Amino acid sequence: MPPPAQRRDNPSRSPPISSIEAFRITTTNENWRGKNDPAERRRIQNRINQRAFRERQRAGESSKSYQPRSNSAATSRSPGTPLALSENEGSDRGTDDESDKDESGSDDGDQDDDDAKEHGSDDSSGRTGRQPSTATLQLRAQATAQGRDELAQLINRNFMQAVVANARHLDLNPVALRAGTATLTPRPRNPATCPATLKPIELQYQHPHDPMIDTIPHPRLRFNILRAVATRRLDPSCFSSCMRLSGTMHNLNGEPKRGGLIVWTQTPDVLASWELSEGFMGIWGYLLEGCDDFIRASNVWRGRRGEALFPV
Repeated sequence: MPPPAQRRDNPSRSPPISSIEAFRITTTNENWRGKNDPAERRRIQNRINQRAFRERQRAGESSKSYQPRSNSAATSRSPGTPLALSENEGSDRGTDDESDKDESGSDDGDQDDDDAKEHGSDDSSGRTGRQPSTATLQLRAQATAQGRDELAQLINRNFMQAVVANARHLDLNPVALRAGTATLTPRPRNPATCPATLKPIELQYQHPHDPMIDTIPHPRLRFNILRAVATRRLDPSCFSSCMRLSGTMHNLNGEPKRGGLIVWTQTPDVLASWELSEGFMGIWGYLLEGCDDFIRASNVWRGRRGEALFPV
């Protein structure tokens, strides 16, 4: 008798892109798609996580061996929904079935042990050893606090895919790109094939910087970033870390706002595919001098979602 057909919950999974695997972040969910109120999203997600945890307990299933199942196939796109959001919903892991490690408590100890080893402590009780910096702890807490945010996963994945795609036009070193190592931009081997939005400016050849900056399809913004780094008005490490966490929530004047840059289509070398997040505008807005076209491109996406437009 032939074996039963395997269930296929996720026929639209995107093909793996090995060069961006190291960029991927794990993000926590306090967001539920279609809900605008943060408190309501948290209540809904907490209920779902608690129910999933109780179901696993009743089934006698260990949280360490539990593997979340995939979402069902993507639903049809509603008017005003960004293209990548509707087309990639089916390829993201469903947050309603993700294990809630904070509630089960089974993985906290392992994470503490890993952190202790990473930073030189003999054990998780804080024995002698080098302790992580405040900035490192803040970034780690931010990434952990976002750990199963479905929308953050989508935004970050799209952003990193755009970074890798644009890096190919510029022949960037993939090792330096993955690690964020400060380097000079190489001269394009074939300038004629390089999109105009990505053609390097002189500062990219003169000041070492995170290669991720080279992949932003806006020469004036790249100039503003590198000038701010050169004049010590911008901490390059902090900026790079925030860009690599694009999509996660930032505390902006006491309110949670998504940070970084957003890419919504499959043409990442075109400025119209990109959007400035509210977090980017609030934290790095001073870098947008002369970037009115980027703000207008962002307002197109915000207008489709019925959100307030950025002032130009």
